[in-house]
Amino acid sequence: MNILLSAFACNPEQGGEGGNAFHWAWEYASTGQNVWCFTDPENQPAIATYLARHATEPAAQRLHFHYLAVPALVQFLYRWQFGVYLHYMVWQFLAWRRARPLQQQVGFDLVHHVSYSSLKMGSWLWRLGRPTVYGPVGGAQKAPIAFRQYVPDWFRTETLRSAFTWVLTHFDFNLRQNLRNTTLVLASNDESADLARHLGAKQVQLFLDTGLPEKFHGAELPVRTPGPVLRLLWVGRLYPNKALPLVLDALQQVDPQVRWHLTVLGDGPLRDRVPGWLAQYQVADRVTWRGGVPWLEVREMMETHDVFMFASLRDSFASQFMEAMATGLPIITLNHQGARTFIPAAAAIKVPVESPAATSAGLARAVEHLYHHPAERLRMGEASYAFACAQTWPARVQRLLALLADTGVVAGGQPTAPTRADHVATQLVTG
Repeated sequence: MNILLSAFACNPEQGGEGGNAFHWAWEYASTGQNVWCFTDPENQPAIATYLARHATEPAAQRLHFHYLAVPALVQFLYRWQFGVYLHYMVWQFLAWRRARPLQQQVGFDLVHHVSYSSLKMGSWLWRLGRPTVYGPVGGAQKAPIAFRQYVPDWFRTETLRSAFTWVLTHFDFNLRQNLRNTTLVLASNDESADLARHLGAKQVQLFLDTGLPEKFHGAELPVRTPGPVLRLLWVGRLYPNKALPLVLDALQQVDPQVRWHLTVLGDGPLRDRVPGWLAQYQVADRVTWRGGVPWLEVREMMETHDVFMFASLRDSFASQFMEAMATGLPIITLNHQGARTFIPAAAAIKVPVESPAATSAGLARAVEHLYHHPAERLRMGEASYAFACAQTWPARVQRLLALLADTGVVAGGQPTAPTRADHVATQLVTG
């Protein structure tokens, strides 16, 4: 097939959204598809370096990158928040304009929008009239307002964000047409799936927005020997919605007889507040904050700790969950959004999001339980590892191709003409 990939963020040297988008491009090409990928020019150095390093691999020969630059004034405004949205909308328009003549030359069998992975931002490429996949996308999830004590700068990060989402989903004509004319919407959590259906999407599938390279996890589950201290690990960017204070509040409530230690790996705009949080929750002597560290060190920490504890109040599905599970770590998290939908029950203790007091207490009880039941930790780690091993990028691409075959868009690797049946029922399949 000839596939057009819309991937504003696309960087093989990054994790998260940029890394996910590049994996879509590379794995499509690895399955024998020809891929034309539209992306932002700032990704060009990393992509060029990667392709040069892998120039002899067949996938590299099937990838064609187009770097779309916006006008200088729009680029200048990018430094402010409103300019980020303007920049992206202009970029999407330019992608559509570039795609029209390319469609005449190439004849795309499939269009796939992967980045930005926000449902509300939309894409213009549905106008090409080709079978289109949109996602995985999230963005409909919200942090519960009752928990605002754990989210610094609530008004700016949550209230304004929710208002912007409401405006776009109610008044953006392109977004509604995008969803109504998309063959398949991939949603990364239940909230976003529900919103997509509400806005007119006819075919919706739940689909994880992150995966792993086949070589990421070890050939065997890392061996962990339970010790006298429960070694907890938190990894993430220090953003308000990640809610590190919620974890610290919970740890303050753990039974004093339980011996635990938390390692925090991550940097970000809230870094200056971390020492104050440790003092506020009286856990400074049992928490080590390492700041930002190289990925290889993160991986080593995951292999030498006992439990991954992460309680973000707004996330589609944190990619660090997958990375932790690939090293066999059991999970303590919230029964909330992407974590609720995708993390297997056998691999995690998922605490209900009820009230701040009940939830922080529930997280504390989860720590106590895993401290007193080391054998259960090992069983949960085995379930984590098994789940992560099934989430490789080759498997994800094959699953999407199978979903498209089910809709009649592709058959035996070739597209078929879309029919009215392609736009009938919405299915939700957890994968």
